[in-house]
Amino acid sequence: MSKKIGQTIHALEHTKLIKSIDAVFHYTCNPPSKDVLSQLEIKTIGDDFGCRDAREVLLIPITVYEKLGYVVRDSDLPIVSEQLLRSLHNYIVKKS
Repeated sequence: MSKKIGQTIHALEHTKLIKSIDAVFHYTCNPPSKDVLSQLEIKTIGDDFGCRDAREVLLIPITVYEKLGYVVRDSDLPIVSEQLLRSLHNYIVKKS
């Protein structure tokens, strides 16, 4: 990996609540499947940042956190976002 690509990916390792669109910007190296993301209307935007997999950078609607019982707070948002992503598959299976 070149230094430039490494620096770009490191710069994306961020989680931020974007109140104007009621969504969370989140970088992950362990994204759920495209099917799971599309069922919950989670947008993949990694292509916009030059990621190999568009699912590495997500816009997660706040409603998804609420559906799964998570609270959106700046203080623990990165950890909560990863927990949310890990639980999405089980949520979809239960819902079916």
